[in-house]
Amino acid sequence: MSGKGTLLVGLDLCNDFTQISCFSNITYEPESICLTEDKSKYLIPTMLGVKVDNREWIFGEAAVEMAKKGKCVLIENIIEKAANQEETTVFDVKYSPEFLLEKFLKKVLTLLKREYPNDSICKLVITVENPQLSLLKNIYGALEKIGINKDRASIQSHKQSYFYYALSQKKELWMNDVGLFEFNEEGLSYYQIALNRKTSPMVVSVHEKNFSDNLSYNMIRNHEDKKHIGEIFDTISKRALYKQVISTIYVTGKGFDGDWSEKVLKSLCVGRRVFLGQNLYTKGACYAAREYSGKGKLESFLFLGEEMIQSDVMLRLYHNAKLEDVMLAKTGTPWYEVRKDIRLIPDNENELEIVVQNLMKRTKVRHLITLDGLRNSPNRTVKLQVKVRFLDITTCVVKVKDCGFGEFYPSSNRIWEKTFTI
Repeated sequence: MSGKGTLLVGLDLCNDFTQISCFSNITYEPESICLTEDKSKYLIPTMLGVKVDNREWIFGEAAVEMAKKGKCVLIENIIEKAANQEETTVFDVKYSPEFLLEKFLKKVLTLLKREYPNDSICKLVITVENPQLSLLKNIYGALEKIGINKDRASIQSHKQSYFYYALSQKKELWMNDVGLFEFNEEGLSYYQIALNRKTSPMVVSVHEKNFSDNLSYNMIRNHEDKKHIGEIFDTISKRALYKQVISTIYVTGKGFDGDWSEKVLKSLCVGRRVFLGQNLYTKGACYAAREYSGKGKLESFLFLGEEMIQSDVMLRLYHNAKLEDVMLAKTGTPWYEVRKDIRLIPDNENELEIVVQNLMKRTKVRHLITLDGLRNSPNRTVKLQVKVRFLDITTCVVKVKDCGFGEFYPSSNRIWEKTFTI
C-alpha cells in the first residue's frame, strides 16, 4: 500500500461482522466505509468464500449469497479459529488462521481505495472483543503479509475503543460518568466510564456489570414476548443506573434491533443523552488511530483498563553528563502491546538500573540487572540490546543481549534476563 500515508483507520473485527471507518478530510470525524453506496449498510459479514468453479476467493455478503446458491464454500468463524489456532480445510487444502485473516483483511482494506484512491494508511487500529495472544499474533502476522507492520498498526479491546469514542465527543457528553449497554449473542452487559478529576492526567476506568443471566440473546431469537423483554431490560437499566450520575448512555449490539427496545430506551433519556448505533467500536478505534498518529486531543486522560499496565518502567542512564530515565513501558499501555527495543553503549558500567514508578501510589521500586561475564574489552566498545515485554499485566521481562561492536569486537552472544512484578 503506497501513497501519502495519511489515512487514519479503525477496524472492528468480530466473529460475526466487521466494520471499517476512516477519518474524513471533510468532517474531521470518523466515517463508516460501506460495501456499497448504501451508507446504512456498514456491517460486513466476517466470512470468506471459495468459488466452486474457479477457486476464486470472495468475502462478506458476496460469499454468503453465493454459498446459499451452492456456488462457493463458505468459511465462517474466522476470528474464533484465529484465537484457537484452528486450521480450515477447503477442497482438500489446509489453510492456517493467519492465512484466512490475511485474505479477509486485504479485501476489507481495499474498500479504502474506492474512497481514497491516492492515499495509504498512516495508522490502523483494529479493535477486538477479547484480545487473546493467539488472536493478536495471527492478526499482526496477517497485516505484515499485506505490508502493514507494527509501526502502523495497533490492536486494542472494545473497552479501549469505548473510552476513545466517549472521550472524543463534546465535553458536555462526559461532564459526568458515561454508560454503555451492549447486547449481542453473548448477552447483555453494562460498562460505565468513571473519571477521576483529582489526578493529572485524569485517570479513566471502565466498570463492567454482566446481566446475561437476566436477559439473553436467545430470548430475542426465540421470539419471546417483546413486552416482557422490555420490562426485564427496564428493570436491569434502573438497577445499573441507580444513584449514578450519568451524562450520556450509548446503546449498541444487534440485540437492540427491532421495535421492542424503542419504548424502554426512551425512558433512559430522562436527564441524560442516549445514542443508539452499531459503529461505536470502529469509530473509537479510528479516534485511537488519531491519538497514536500524534494528532490526538486526549493527552489529559489516562485510561487504566483491566489489560493496562499500572506503572511506568524506565531505564536509568547517564547521558550527556546527566541522569535520564528512558521510558521502556508507559502506564496505560496494554500489556500485550509493550514491545520496546533499544540499543545502548555502556560507559564503564556492568549493571543496568530499572525504575518502576506507580503514578497512582506515588511509589518507586528499583531493580538491578548485573551483567555478569560481560566481555573484557576497551571502554565503549560494547553495544547492548535491551528488549522489554510483559507476560501479563503485572509480570515484566527485561532481556539484555551483547550485540558486539563491529567486526573488531564480535558479540559474545551473552544474554541476561530479569523478570519482576510491577
